[in-house]
Amino acid sequence: MKRLLLIDTTWPINSRSDRFRLSLMKKYDVKVSAWNRGAKHATSFKESFHVLEGDIKYGNRFKKLISLPKFIFHCLRVAKKENIDIIFASHWDSLICAFLIKLIYKKNIKIIYDCLDLPTSHNKLILNVLNFIEKFCLRYTSLTIFASRFYVSLYDSKINNVVFENYPSKNISNSYINPEWGDLVENIKKDKRKIISWVGVVRYPNILSNLLSVIEKLDVNLFVFGDGPSLDYLKELTINNNLGNKVHFFGRYQQQDLAYIYEQTDYVWAAYPTLDYNSIYAISNKYFESNLFKTVPIFSKKTKMAENLKTFNNVLIVDEYNIEAVINNISDALDAGVSDCKFKKYEPDLFWEEQEIKLFEALTLHGLLYDC
Repeated sequence: MKRLLLIDTTWPINSRSDRFRLSLMKKYDVKVSAWNRGAKHATSFKESFHVLEGDIKYGNRFKKLISLPKFIFHCLRVAKKENIDIIFASHWDSLICAFLIKLIYKKNIKIIYDCLDLPTSHNKLILNVLNFIEKFCLRYTSLTIFASRFYVSLYDSKINNVVFENYPSKNISNSYINPEWGDLVENIKKDKRKIISWVGVVRYPNILSNLLSVIEKLDVNLFVFGDGPSLDYLKELTINNNLGNKVHFFGRYQQQDLAYIYEQTDYVWAAYPTLDYNSIYAISNKYFESNLFKTVPIFSKKTKMAENLKTFNNVLIVDEYNIEAVINNISDALDAGVSDCKFKKYEPDLFWEEQEIKLFEALTLHGLLYDC
């Protein structure tokens, strides 16, 4: 069995990478090289996980950049120790690590690149450099996996690729549990306000600030499920604006909690900053989860996701930078009882496990798997 190293620059590894890990374990001997950049140490993990510890804080791009050589060296040591045949690089920064391991350690190592997000930067010079590095590394990549159907047009058509989006696991649709914080949710809901939920990594301070301005003006509650680099910022903003009675934090959740979270939610916020063009072309987990659980999503009108959804009455399309317009959009939806209407699905339900065969076929086609 081939030995595969999955590289992820976060800890715990992101949910998409973990789903790939579970799928790839069916065909490979999978090891993981990850980077814990938070204050808490990764004290409990299996032998197949190799985690570099370092308190440089998530969201600090400069510290991450200057510490990247240390993580690359960590990955190189893991690759040598485990005698790796194939590297699965999650995200473009992991692709850099994979290329350098191939260059320094073993020329015949194959690289699979999961294009989870596009390289982005507000600085055009830095962005051009990142795009050049990614394009150069792609020359040495055996297969690129696009996490969004809209990424394909942005890349050279000659590269080997497959589109494999953030399909939900079938497990989350089959399981429904009442989480330990479920009683708190039920108690808050006694005020009969509609619920807008933020589900996932808490980031994008400017969007969070706008969202709080919206919550302040409407008779709704905001439920925040998850953590991230902007969680403390959002908590402080909530306190400073005296919104503690309308904004409620539930912390990190498990995948099996999603069915419960969406059942308690009337509108799920998925309008991210489209000044970052990655948000324009990406397809978020919320796109599939909202469709699966029949919960009204709120998308940015500038995204590719939103282009074909304008005719669906139970999808809200907003300009995330125009606070007054968002207030009016949601207010109109509340008055019309949009979240109470029968939900019209905008796409057939697709599950990760059912799409695995497409992944294995692509790996086989490009010489990365022989026993499919």
